[in-house]
Amino acid sequence: MKATLSCLFFLLFASSTVLLVSSCDDEDEPEIQYPETGFYGDNILMKGKTEYTAERNSLQAKLPEGKQLKVIITGLSVTSTATYMSGIWGYEAGSSNNLAISIFDPSDYTQVIQSIDGGLTCDLAIRFEKGTFRIDYYENDAASPTYSKEIVVNY
Repeated sequence: MKATLSCLFFLLFASSTVLLVSSCDDEDEPEIQYPETGFYGDNILMKGKTEYTAERNSLQAKLPEGKQLKVIITGLSVTSTATYMSGIWGYEAGSSNNLAISIFDPSDYTQVIQSIDGGLTCDLAIRFEKGTFRIDYYENDAASPTYSKEIVVNY
């Protein structure tokens, strides 16, 4: 009888410990959201979407409190002449919301866009010429991309 009670106690203790440990993980922590559309059109950050048919789009992320986002855009189909570059992008002045934007780097056709504050929505009116672009996401100070995709813009 004593052995049976000991086994029953051990099983109950082990079960409650497993329940306690499994309920302490951070799966319930809010994640950065990338909606289908933003203030200015289709959202280029929506995960899974890779084809865009408009010149003007949104770059939108909804950040929970304490979260950060850095995005690096790379032009993959840039062509350049002495007077013109194609396959590039630009953003509309005054459209940036909660974002810091670096200067376009013509040596590797990249631009860095970073969130300023967590707990707010980031958005930007961004215009793409026809072409192929890589979007790298760095969430919460990650050293390597947490997500990456190639998009094609053809309108």
